[in-house]
Amino acid sequence: MHFEGITLAAVIAELKELEKSFIQQIYQPLPELLLLQLYLGQRHQLLISLSGSARVHLTWQKYENPSAPSAFCMLLRKHLKGGMIQGIAQQGLERLADFMVVRGGEEYTLRAELMGNFSNVILLKGTEILGALKRSAGQRKFFAGARYEPPASQGKLDPRAIAKDDLLKALQVRPEEDVTKALLRVTAGIGPRTAAEITLRAGLKLKSSISSLSASEWDALWDAVQQVFSRIALKDFQPCVYLEDGRPIDCTPFPFESYAHLEIQSYKSLSEALDAYHRERRQEPFELLTRTVGQRLKQRIRRIEKALGQVEGDLKDAKRFEEYKEQGDLLMANLAQLKKGQSQAEIEDFIRGGRRMISLDPTLDPAANAQRYYERYKKLKRAVEKLTERREDLQRELRYLHECQVYLEQAETLDELKELQKEIELEGALPIASGRGAKTPSGPRRYSVDGFAILVGRNGRQNDALIRQAHREDYWLHAKDRPGAHVLIVSDRKGVVPPERVLLRAAQLAAYYSRGRGSTKVPVTYTRVKYLKRPQGAKPGQVLVMRAEGTLIVSPKEKEEE
Repeated sequence: MHFEGITLAAVIAELKELEKSFIQQIYQPLPELLLLQLYLGQRHQLLISLSGSARVHLTWQKYENPSAPSAFCMLLRKHLKGGMIQGIAQQGLERLADFMVVRGGEEYTLRAELMGNFSNVILLKGTEILGALKRSAGQRKFFAGARYEPPASQGKLDPRAIAKDDLLKALQVRPEEDVTKALLRVTAGIGPRTAAEITLRAGLKLKSSISSLSASEWDALWDAVQQVFSRIALKDFQPCVYLEDGRPIDCTPFPFESYAHLEIQSYKSLSEALDAYHRERRQEPFELLTRTVGQRLKQRIRRIEKALGQVEGDLKDAKRFEEYKEQGDLLMANLAQLKKGQSQAEIEDFIRGGRRMISLDPTLDPAANAQRYYERYKKLKRAVEKLTERREDLQRELRYLHECQVYLEQAETLDELKELQKEIELEGALPIASGRGAKTPSGPRRYSVDGFAILVGRNGRQNDALIRQAHREDYWLHAKDRPGAHVLIVSDRKGVVPPERVLLRAAQLAAYYSRGRGSTKVPVTYTRVKYLKRPQGAKPGQVLVMRAEGTLIVSPKEKEEE
């Protein structure tokens, strides 16, 4: 999609509500992406991206923040962190967004120039450049201490405040030019898609030349321009994302008639629409890896479930092996009454009572027929043992894959995702992907309550490590009968029973980091580590509870109530 001036105008109109908000923190997760953590009664996350479709809007996506911030990020923190955003503005309908910040009595402007390949973010104090994300953009240079020169004006008309005759006069400068190109040339704030939308709303063909328009067509064109730009002037927005074959192809601040044939998804705000569009387009590494691993997990789960269904069916048939032994025994007990050439025989059933009809192979003698049933019995008995083992293996892998889905849903950083992906690949549940994995293990989530440490595993191997390193008297918790993280309560005072408040807090975390996160109440099992056993052939994070010491019914909570 093309982030137009009118799109920025709609975003700025929404962001105006964040004036007077405080900048709590600034991050730079990617080389051309900035995140500003804002607070105004509640937390907000402002995204400024220069990659792909340069844009600015609120976001609800998660990003991995590097351990060492960039020099530009540190510069922004030095001057803007803790400051108040006094104003948010756009320069006309240009793709220039200004965030005016006051901190410690000093005034700064964070300007986002959202102009395709020439995009940049510059920190200004008055007209002085304090720093820029890019040292150069096209022919323009951005050196600290230099005077800031804004992009050259294109001299286009602002249709929100122009007379009909002035617009028509500007369009007629090049009479042989087609209407769409002429609109792009003279009208501020629009790109090719909106120029085409205006042309179609006017009932004109996209290639209609300016010189060919009749008086009524000029009137229709003016009406179409007014329809589009009055919505911007009046802040009459209906943000939506358009999809084709289930894939998003554009995001607009209000419905486009030229997209009437496409599936539409409506949103309350343009920030939500833009965030959803770019998430679904999978333009960010975190979302891309989440979706990739998630899809592969689902595919693997479907295959395992199908195989498990087949094994269950085979096992059901194989469990009839005792019937074959019975039929062999009946034949052996009645050999004198049978003869070769019979295809079946009705025999007195001394096992179950009554009489039983038994099928025979007429090419075999009675003893050989009996032996045939015994061989079938032995084969099926062995099959039951193998099928039972196979069923247990498949059930074990299925439980593991469901656990992985929970870890995937609750992952918070790109390295955490890579670590999980690597574990699943090593377990053979996913094909080995090319590229480098996580640089270092992420480590468990850590909480502290009344002097006790509560550790929450992020993946199966981490869960294994937690139990391996735990003292046998440490307490272990897990959501009952559902996938989730292992939770350990650790204390320097070994053998001390955790107070009820600590146990309850750990149970809330075990419920939160499980498939039961969305439930009102979740049962959580707890016991000491000494009562856990890792079964042979278990997948990472799988244990047997030899003795449960209790169950708590709790509401899933990540943060303590104040």
